[in-house]
Amino acid sequence: MKTFTQLATDYTTLSNDDSAGNLALGKTLINISAKQILNMSDWTFNKDSKTISTGTGIQNYDPPYNMLKMDYVRYWYGGVWYTPKEIKSGELWSKLTDVPSVTSSIPEYWYVSNRTNKIGLYPASADSSGTIKMGFTKKIRDFSVSDYSTGSASVSANGTIFNTTTGTWNDKMVGRYIKVSSTDTPIDDFWFEITGIDSTGTAYVKQQAPNAVSGGSYTISEMIPLPEGFGELPLYYALGQYYQRKEQPVLAREYTIMYKEGVDDLLMRDSRSVTGLVEKEEPVGLENPSFNPWKMGTIS
Repeated sequence: MKTFTQLATDYTTLSNDDSAGNLALGKTLINISAKQILNMSDWTFNKDSKTISTGTGIQNYDPPYNMLKMDYVRYWYGGVWYTPKEIKSGELWSKLTDVPSVTSSIPEYWYVSNRTNKIGLYPASADSSGTIKMGFTKKIRDFSVSDYSTGSASVSANGTIFNTTTGTWNDKMVGRYIKVSSTDTPIDDFWFEITGIDSTGTAYVKQQAPNAVSGGSYTISEMIPLPEGFGELPLYYALGQYYQRKEQPVLAREYTIMYKEGVDDLLMRDSRSVTGLVEKEEPVGLENPSFNPWKMGTIS
């Protein structure tokens, strides 16, 4: 994966112009390209899922912090996966939920509120023995923040909680990635997605750290949300646009070709991934008859 800061630095280096104005232009072009790519298709790599436990009598649940739209809801209970049907009408959902205290161990419907963005289940959960799996498409966010590395960070082996000394972490860093290193137990190759930061500044991450680090240096960065090997595509786009504006057609054409070929390769890679993903996500138990495989787009 490539960080936004890395691409911005590479842009000024390869354009041979480190002026503030050109850096600002490069960041804008990188953002434009990243959004263009993410909007081209219903990418498998831009999908994610979150599982949460039910609560007795609870009907509405918070969505994932980075959800753009909910793709599906699955429900695990008693060793079986169930697929509730989606309710898209707010009016119908209101009619269903007008009767209070309706509960069941297995929900029949789910609904995303346009007002609260919460995920509703009907009937409400009868107990805390169920597991909700939410499959969603991730938000397309703007990249603008420089890397942060003040102080040091620690994490235990197989841990998902990072702590800092002298650094100031806040909830604006949720969605970024952290990398820590130490001369004793280096884990420099691992980036960990930050999924939450509490009031004390403790960061919670999605993956487990393979090694413990105590008081190591760290970096918190915005990551370009493209698969490994494709992170430079926004950079190629930005350089193609830069050299086109500078009326240097040879370099403009070369970088534009690199960009287009990379996007074509990404589309081919993702189309091969869809079949396996859909098969993998097929539930055991009740099926939703409205479920359709994700459709892939193309570029001209």
